[in-house]
Amino acid sequence: MIRSLPYERQVLIVYIVAIFMTVIDGTMVNVALPTMADEFGVDSSDVEWIAVGYLLAVATVIPAAGWLGDRFGTKRVFVWSLAMFTVVSLLCGAAQTLEQLVIFRVLQGLGGGLMAPVGAAVLYRAYPLDRRASAATAVLSVAVVAPALGPLIGGILVDHASWRWIFLINLPIGAVGMLIAQSSMREETQDEPGRLDLAGLLLSGGSVALLLYTMSIGPDSGWASGRVLGLGALGLAAFVAAIVVELRVDEPMLFLRLFRDRLFRIINLSSSLIYAGFFGLIFVLPIYMQSLRGFSAFESGLVQAPQAFGVFVVSNLVGKRAYQLIGPRRLMVVGTAFASAITCAYALLDLGSPLRVVAGLSLLRGLSMGLVFVSIQTAVYATTSLADTGRATSLFNTQRQISYATGVAIAATVLAANVGDLGSGAPAADRLAGHQYAFLAVGLIMIPGIVLSWFVRDDDVAETRGLEPAAAAVRS
Repeated sequence: MIRSLPYERQVLIVYIVAIFMTVIDGTMVNVALPTMADEFGVDSSDVEWIAVGYLLAVATVIPAAGWLGDRFGTKRVFVWSLAMFTVVSLLCGAAQTLEQLVIFRVLQGLGGGLMAPVGAAVLYRAYPLDRRASAATAVLSVAVVAPALGPLIGGILVDHASWRWIFLINLPIGAVGMLIAQSSMREETQDEPGRLDLAGLLLSGGSVALLLYTMSIGPDSGWASGRVLGLGALGLAAFVAAIVVELRVDEPMLFLRLFRDRLFRIINLSSSLIYAGFFGLIFVLPIYMQSLRGFSAFESGLVQAPQAFGVFVVSNLVGKRAYQLIGPRRLMVVGTAFASAITCAYALLDLGSPLRVVAGLSLLRGLSMGLVFVSIQTAVYATTSLADTGRATSLFNTQRQISYATGVAIAATVLAANVGDLGSGAPAADRLAGHQYAFLAVGLIMIPGIVLSWFVRDDDVAETRGLEPAAAAVRS
């Protein structure tokens, strides 16, 4: 049945399966961390390595994704990464100690880190420019629904079965994905993928991993601590060295020259701020719901679900049409402005705010972000050649990982600065202000993204709107 569909639809199905599995896995793991800590008999700070180890592995391997796909074939790399993620999920579910689970999660992260950029490269090469909005809409639907379902499914599995099932559930999903990918995807390689840029790989992957780790421990350890300052300085030095090396070599691992492309550069810069604010709220809202107000993980997931619903509705019902008629510049500016204002409005929540108010804000935020996400995903590679798409997806996904960690780090830092000295046993009324400041901080992060979005030229993405460049300029 799937083989009878157009090739781009087959690729879309494969990519959606992979994205759904990786995204929902991460959100389920976060819900299960307290239970894992109890079973392994360790502190909550130790069990966080289950999540952090995965994140660092993803960050390390993403820069190499574009070159690996071009060199060994996108289908081969995608299928092997999907197989690795699936098989290691079984090992995670069978882990007997914390150390084993952390090691397996790192291996799982290596597979998961390759899937997103390599799969995206295959997808955007398969879809003509004038139909990329449809692909972006479908991917967005899954990318926002999965995080909403994750806490709900994870809570049910942990409460009524075992935390091990949050990994074992990946087996049938991954098996289906591998079968479809193996039978449907075409092998794609580049004639001149270049040699392995080992120095670039070590510097880019290492610097990103160091910076993400620094941001993950900074809020708890203190940004002025010697450990954080030392690791941060080392990460920045490696990052600067990576830029110098990658701009000088003929065949770089991270093709930074793509940032000479005005559209690609502006969308990456603006989306980095937008993603930071978006993910920052996703981090702090469950803390407000569970630690401050005493709701369960399941109830916390329920009030966040309307955000996913809002993105889904907008992207599927009006997102594609609005993108074609209005263009990405105005959609990104207006959508981000509303999303920023709504995120800041969370700072008005108190200890007695009804759940319907929290859910209502989540819905409004999702409606706003739906327009933004459709625009980013459709336009970002519009002026990138097919040959460079693999490297471009690696750059974009690297930026998104850094943005995610930055948003979480800012929210956690503001929260720790205002709540840390009080302790979890302090009255909720005393801790409320810290959560309100954190909401405000992640809302304000998005404001520079509004300004940068204004410099996106609709004429540059005319083909993705089904227009000639001159027609796009007239409509804009």
